Amino acid sequence: MNRNLMGCCVLAAMLAACHDRAAQAKDAPGAANTMSCIIDGATAFSASGKDVSVASLGTTAATANLGLGLHAGSIGRTHAISTGLVELPIAPGSYQFPKPGTPGASGAYYRIKNDANETLEDYTGSAYGQFYALAEQDPQARLVLDITRFQKLPATMPTTQRLSIAGTFRFNAAYVAYVKGKLPDACSTEALTRSMSNIGKPVSYPRYNPDICGAKRHRVECKFDVTQDLMLL
Repeated sequence: MNRNLMGCCVLAAMLAACHDRAAQAKDAPGAANTMSCIIDGATAFSASGKDVSVASLGTTAATANLGLGLHAGSIGRTHAISTGLVELPIAPGSYQFPKPGTPGASGAYYRIKNDANETLEDYTGSAYGQFYALAEQDPQARLVLDITRFQKLPATMPTTQRLSIAGTFRFNAAYVAYVKGKLPDACSTEALTRSMSNIGKPVSYPRYNPDICGAKRHRVECKFDVTQDLMLL
């Protein structure tokens, strides 16, 4: 065979192999995942691929237990946002956690870390319920997911289910700086005094005074589009 022709064939084979690998990487679940979030309607973060997380405890034929989140770096800080783990029916719709009429708290969080991976501020949905909820099961203390696409795709392995999910989620979260693992003394004392003075009366909300406790809060709103292989239970 002509040496030039042989060289062309080898080059063509190499290019084809590279193309196949690139196509496989592109089609791999998670490679094209995207998420964008806005904090308090102003500060924006976005992530894709490995910086978008899809945690899961598995899926059944009807429900999926998963958590959606992102990691984004900005000016020496890492910003991590997550819904926490929730159980969703495999169908489009609007879902709230905790569900209306049931006890519990939102597991969603917005966490800020420094370059040493030390947590500087940890805003959680449960803390929002303690410091800002104006009533028991306040709707503003819930995580809300609006799923516009929840689709089953052909599985690549017998023990998995590939899911394609798109939509938005939103939650309120709060943070208080603890002192040696405890709330500031003035914060705890005010809450206890108020509780004692309200014996026999309706519970006073919020449970803790955010001003006395030094609480801070954020509103987190995110849009996502993910495809992931989940373990079948």
